[in-house]
Amino acid sequence: MPVIVPSRSGDTRAASGTFTDPPGHPLVERKGDVMPLYLSRFSYTPETWARLIVHPEDRAKAAQAYIESVGGKLHGFWYAFGTHDGYNLWEAPDNVSMAAVALAISGGGALSSFETTVLLTVDETMDALRKAEGIQYRPPGG
Repeated sequence: MPVIVPSRSGDTRAASGTFTDPPGHPLVERKGDVMPLYLSRFSYTPETWARLIVHPEDRAKAAQAYIESVGGKLHGFWYAFGTHDGYNLWEAPDNVSMAAVALAISGGGALSSFETTVLLTVDETMDALRKAEGIQYRPPGG
């Protein structure tokens, strides 16, 4: 079993640096008081990058404050190469709370895009698959 090392951001990583999901971690199961998880993808405007170059700032701290203001938790904040400039993993009490954070961030004008996806656990997906079996889908025109 890998050694679990808590990081400053609160996630747990094996000593090798790979992410692990200890039993009871919200990425493995959501039961009881554990809140839903959300993955956000964002891109800054060119003007925002220009401001950050002149005045570098750790925006993870701001993201943490936004989600905590609605009773949630920031699990991770990463910058990336590619289609999006960065990614956040959040925990929020409900969709309305996460939507409020997304609206406040999007309305701030610093981003050119902001997308959020509700994440389902394997157990939630299995429940959805079982429910889907009982739905009688009819294709259009069929």
